[in-house]
Amino acid sequence: MERNDNPALIQKGDGTRTPLFLLHDAGGTVFSYYKLEAIGRPIYAIHNPWLKHEERWDGGAIKFVHEYIKMIKKIVSTGEILVGGWSLGGQLGIDIARVLAQDSLSKIRVVGIVMIDTLYPYWGPPETVHAEFPVDFVLKNCPPELKADVLRCMKWSKEDSDEWVARNWKPDSDKLQGIEADKPPHAVLLLATKYVPKDKTGGNARVMVDHMRDAKVGWDLFPHQFIAAVWEIPAHHFGLFEKDTIQITSNRVRMACDLLADD
Repeated sequence: MERNDNPALIQKGDGTRTPLFLLHDAGGTVFSYYKLEAIGRPIYAIHNPWLKHEERWDGGAIKFVHEYIKMIKKIVSTGEILVGGWSLGGQLGIDIARVLAQDSLSKIRVVGIVMIDTLYPYWGPPETVHAEFPVDFVLKNCPPELKADVLRCMKWSKEDSDEWVARNWKPDSDKLQGIEADKPPHAVLLLATKYVPKDKTGGNARVMVDHMRDAKVGWDLFPHQFIAAVWEIPAHHFGLFEKDTIQITSNRVRMACDLLADD
């Protein structure tokens, strides 16, 4: 189960260095971040406070953004921070950075975004066929009492992301308004290079998260060029925190923070 603290301090590190706030994935949890090896700076994890709610939250992804900014300000009142996370976490980090940059009264500035295989959430035209999502494989270690909550959050987060894409679509970049018109701070994309295992009956279809695996996971469709570096990790999307991969994932996160923060 998630700890009650939100944000939760998961690594103390060197308190003089820029802290990193890692946002939850689409399932709403932050279990994976506890597996990271020492990064060398304070790391906080923010889980989805609506994880256990059986009714859909209102307000879309921006609701999370404003709520998480309030949470971050309880920890850091002034200065520079890093944000990001795995999958959806990196996407939330983009908007947290943009909202803070628009707030002339904010004393907090996001200096960089760590995107751990964060996908541009476009899954192809309506007729695109995806391989069936391997629930039992992906959630094999998820406690049974939590599985339904995670799957529900994943469904609702996808709906939010579909709406997010509609507001952040490159062909319409000349029409962007609000935070969508603002370029995020520099980011590092940690890119998984392997494909998620799937049932052989799926043919040539890919699991949704691999739809644009060979095209920088779709970020060329985003209207802003903000990714400073793309570093590969030899794993699939759901294997980035496994025992045989966690060392390189941790190393890449450490390197990304060091590149983005001037500390």
